[in-house]
Amino acid sequence: MEELKKYYKKIKRILELSFSLAKANFKLRNESSYLGIFWYLLEPLCFFAIILLIGGAINQNPIQYYPLYLFLGLIMFNFFINSTLNITNIIMSNSGIIKSMKINYEALVVSGVLQFVYSHIIEMLIFLVLMVFFKGSFLSLIFYIPIFLVFLLFVLGVGFMLSSIGAYVSDLYNLWNVFTRLLWFLTPIFYVMPPSIIFQKISYFNPMFHLINIARSIIIYDKMPSFYTLFLMMFVSIASFMIGLLIFKKYKQKFAEIV
Repeated sequence: MEELKKYYKKIKRILELSFSLAKANFKLRNESSYLGIFWYLLEPLCFFAIILLIGGAINQNPIQYYPLYLFLGLIMFNFFINSTLNITNIIMSNSGIIKSMKINYEALVVSGVLQFVYSHIIEMLIFLVLMVFFKGSFLSLIFYIPIFLVFLLFVLGVGFMLSSIGAYVSDLYNLWNVFTRLLWFLTPIFYVMPPSIIFQKISYFNPMFHLINIARSIIIYDKMPSFYTLFLMMFVSIASFMIGLLIFKKYKQKFAEIV
């Protein structure tokens, strides 16, 4: 029982510090900006507008509720890219804190993801407006909460892995940036899954494809994905989080020496 209490207090301290750091970093990123938090929305909104204009040329068979289909895919993948890229050098960028203070390093990674949750909430409010405009069942957005929690576990798991590697590999940011851009085109964000068997096999091993597809099916089309798909992504997300955390715990003791 005592061990459980200690573990609970440790998690509580990590979360409290994570939220404080995330809030501070979120404000700091917008402090000297004229547009403030709207800079977070600029990239997905620009992509949305451009792709929406050429969407008819790309998709010979128009996708039902294509603006909703497109925007939801964009903002989910945008959250994944921004969070994971930010975390690749989170240890090095906080070397001053690591050297001068004794803190739970896990809080640095969690805060690196949480600061983009704030901007994602604003993006979801825009998506809500689109849902109302296209007369969609905006109440189905309630189901996005559990979907996003599973998604968040997956991102955190990837984040713990990347932060551990990034502490040793300085070029990881550039490598991950190239990889995520490639993954962006391999994930059906602005198009439907082509009939190519090779492409379908690649998508099968792409967690982002499944997570975005689950969200679209439930929220936009009021369709429940197969139990197998739901179970698979819950398993992948939990496994990603646990493996990432184990890797991080193994190497975090050397962070103070490396930075």
